[in-house]
Amino acid sequence: MQILPDIYLLSGYAFGLHQNVYGIDIPDKKQLILIDCGLDETDRHMIKRSQVLWNLEDRKTAAVFITHSHFDHAGNAAGFEAGGSRIYAGKDSESLLSGDEHTIDFAYGKPFPVCRSVHTLYDKDRITLGANCEIICHHTPGHTPGSMCYELHHMGMKIIFTGDFIQAGENVNEVRPGIKVDIGYNYVDYLDSMRKMMRLDADAVLPGHYYPWLSNGKRLFQLGYRELLVNRERYV
Repeated sequence: MQILPDIYLLSGYAFGLHQNVYGIDIPDKKQLILIDCGLDETDRHMIKRSQVLWNLEDRKTAAVFITHSHFDHAGNAAGFEAGGSRIYAGKDSESLLSGDEHTIDFAYGKPFPVCRSVHTLYDKDRITLGANCEIICHHTPGHTPGSMCYELHHMGMKIIFTGDFIQAGENVNEVRPGIKVDIGYNYVDYLDSMRKMMRLDADAVLPGHYYPWLSNGKRLFQLGYRELLVNRERYV
């Protein structure tokens, strides 16, 4: 499903699956960059089907950027690594290497497939993907200690991939922060991270679950900050 020029939803909510996987096409390099990679073979199958549908099957998956280490977003990272992809993550990279409790493997009843090597990213790191295409990294702890949002500068737009950090709700005035499922969840950090992100002038926000938010992305972060404050008892 093409969302924006060169930006695709390859698996996820629109396909009846819970976790979103996004693909960034880099035509000048014939490469595909993934933002998160899904849970298991069901997501892998859907990613392949989507690549065929959008004539992307000749693209090499050069890199996977993981927003956080939870199984449903990073379960296929080791498989993509084995296929030659470079895996990027924030502080949660340690969990991708060890399969510790921050992968929430306890929720899935099976061990997390660990990676052999992960390139660790830090706040404000910049990664050039192709001509006029750059990712800026934002460390956004709260949902997990190492959660990252990725700001993509592409064709004059600022697109932010948020993982579970913030998601659109059932209506235009509702948002969903990430749930308290990780042992490292921290409300104070979450509030600080949301305050930081709502200062960005984003054109679109592409979350790890539910719907894309394709206009005035800054407003979604503002709604998220308000939600964390007004309904504090849900998130502390």
